Amino acid sequence: MMMDHKNLSLEYDRNLINKILDDINTRYIILFSYVIRNDLFEDLQNIELRESYERVLILDEIFKGNVTNFWSENLIDVAIDLGIFKNIRSKREFEQKEEDFIIKMGTETITIEQDVISIPAETLFLIIRKKFKFLTKRNFNLTLTRLKGVRCETTNVIHPFIFEIGEKDYTLSDDLYYILDQFGNIYQAIKIEVTIEGFYQRFEEIEGKINDLINIFDPTLNSKNVIKKINTAIVEKKEIIKYLKDQKIKLHEKFETDKIDKKAEIYNEWNSKLLALLNYRFKIKNIDQKLMEVKSYYSGKNKVYGYLEFIERISYNEEDIVDKIQESLLSLRGELMKINDEILKIEKKQIKLLNLDFERYILMNSDE
Repeated sequence: MMMDHKNLSLEYDRNLINKILDDINTRYIILFSYVIRNDLFEDLQNIELRESYERVLILDEIFKGNVTNFWSENLIDVAIDLGIFKNIRSKREFEQKEEDFIIKMGTETITIEQDVISIPAETLFLIIRKKFKFLTKRNFNLTLTRLKGVRCETTNVIHPFIFEIGEKDYTLSDDLYYILDQFGNIYQAIKIEVTIEGFYQRFEEIEGKINDLINIFDPTLNSKNVIKKINTAIVEKKEIIKYLKDQKIKLHEKFETDKIDKKAEIYNEWNSKLLALLNYRFKIKNIDQKLMEVKSYYSGKNKVYGYLEFIERISYNEEDIVDKIQESLLSLRGELMKINDEILKIEKKQIKLLNLDFERYILMNSDE
């Protein structure tokens, strides 16, 4: 009976859990807490692993040799990937260090107390931030408070998704851990997201470079409304600047080129560079749309799957979802790198000088 519903359960709370996992602020607190318990500590089922972890943790100074002697390779790999070692960024870097290299784990780190994994808030925040840069400290702290008491959708019960231990240490709810454990390889789902997020960050960097260069011609060309009109002109194969003028868009006076000799070298260089940049941005917007289609497997207004189902499908590669995501990203990466190669050939200083030379040419031509 529903009146007996007190603990978090898949039967009554599937929708609630999906809502929590759909929120990018709450999702990663839950998922990384799970990964720490499951992938780092094997749900505390491996006594030898636990003892080896604690044996290293009690040392005043931790040398690489201590870690390699006592920890399994998997424990080392996961610890490095999560950022448990503060002065090691990758497995390759770890392998290159001498045995007497001092490993730093910070003043606060994950501990195991009375069969409970205790994660300091700051440690958890840094683990998430290593993978997902958008998480702010403010949102993280607010989310921790929210997750300590989530209201049930079917009864008046409050479900703790996480528990606070002592002061600013947290652990994942047992109920939620065992629910998530039914859906497969959560770590793999996170890695898929990290790959997509890393790609998106690269995309934003290149888009930013293009917009910076376009801004030199005229900041108006970077406004949302004008970008839409430019893209419309490109799709309809219309002359971009003429189309903008027809749409009553007010541009810098140097765009008044009716009396300019269109055969002039300076005009052709200036015009071709501008049109090239506007077209690169159009292409990159198309990449953005395709990337959003990839992300729609698990997020956004048009998401295909709730996050629990996304985990399940990723874990078992249902309908070749992993292959499809990887193939899409590989194709998009190829497109993005082609644009980036072209943008790298264009220097900001070069565009500034070109614009100054063209403005000087306009003035001289007007005087005549």
